[in-house]
Amino acid sequence: MSDFKSELGFQDCWDPVANPKLNKPAGGSVGGGSRNPKIATQSTDRSSAKVQTISAADKARLARVVKGVPEVMVKVSKPAKNDKTGNPIKVTRASESVRVSEHLAYISRNGKIEVENDRGEVFNGRTEVGAIYREWMEKHDEDRREGSATDRTRITTSIVFSMPGSVNAEALKDAVRALAVQEFQGRHDYAMALHTDTHHPHVHLTLRTVGADGQKLNLRKADLQRLRDTFAQKLRARGIEAESTPRHARGVARRGEVTPVYKIRQRGGKPLADARKIRQVRRDLEDNGGRLPQKAWDDAMIARRNRVMATYDQAATILAGSSDPRDRDLARETKRFAARLTETTTQRAEMARSLVGHGDARSASRGRANTDKRSVRYLDVSKGRSDKGVRER
Repeated sequence: MSDFKSELGFQDCWDPVANPKLNKPAGGSVGGGSRNPKIATQSTDRSSAKVQTISAADKARLARVVKGVPEVMVKVSKPAKNDKTGNPIKVTRASESVRVSEHLAYISRNGKIEVENDRGEVFNGRTEVGAIYREWMEKHDEDRREGSATDRTRITTSIVFSMPGSVNAEALKDAVRALAVQEFQGRHDYAMALHTDTHHPHVHLTLRTVGADGQKLNLRKADLQRLRDTFAQKLRARGIEAESTPRHARGVARRGEVTPVYKIRQRGGKPLADARKIRQVRRDLEDNGGRLPQKAWDDAMIARRNRVMATYDQAATILAGSSDPRDRDLARETKRFAARLTETTTQRAEMARSLVGHGDARSASRGRANTDKRSVRYLDVSKGRSDKGVRER
């Protein structure tokens, strides 16, 4: 057996930390690179390499994850598609002018909150904040003349940075300021404002979509994860415990709600999206004898959960063999944490469970079971887990 020692890779749990010194591309993405880059050392044939070590960075991150350190929130605020009367909003220079003006008024609370731009200038009051609006509109019109923008180009892109629980608001703002300087200064004009009048302090970072090089900002999933990683790093550098792991690394099966749905629910309303989902679940139950067919994404979620648990178990085994008592303590905590990652109930399965519980899956009485004889996998709605090897009859 080879004595070669290699590091355990956590690519099934979280992405490798992005290198902040990477050259940024000319386009609008942040940092560049794929969503889940494969590092050459991690693709080594493990049959010839005995995994015996964990890098200091992964060990520190593992400790934060099993401890339950607060997770950062980074969300892109998408402009409304419909006006208050429900009519679609056509993106034009005029509609964008109104939207940008209203957005700057919103983040400044109509001039009551100071707004800071990428040059470090501070603006107070509606008149001063209006200067940002006028400057950006002039630049947008110049971009249109030069062909970098059209009448349908969004003038701004808005990102919200937040942390759960109580956190030092000024430190949070300072972390976002440092992130903005690192990721956007010199490429995109931006303005930022700190809000402390809600349950959680948060910072609105609004960027001009067309950059100095004429390229449009196009934030992809990988870019948002990079921003989360960078935000967490900046917070930790300021003494605030923070992490930025993907949901599956923490055993969270359901993704967070989009902002409009969240706000409707906060006001006590019932989002239309809920009714659509329930109708689809009811149809699935009725067409399959009261059982919920398992979709491809259900299988993928369970497979990923199993890979995550296997990685944590392997990490615990390695740490348990360490001579450092702190590593052995972390091994026990990791074992306990991994043992709790068994929940895979999706919102779809939860809705099916509720319908079955209320006798609302009317397929048995209607006799609408699907006649397709191909192998079908079902979710056990009583537990939210897969029911393997079941065939329709």
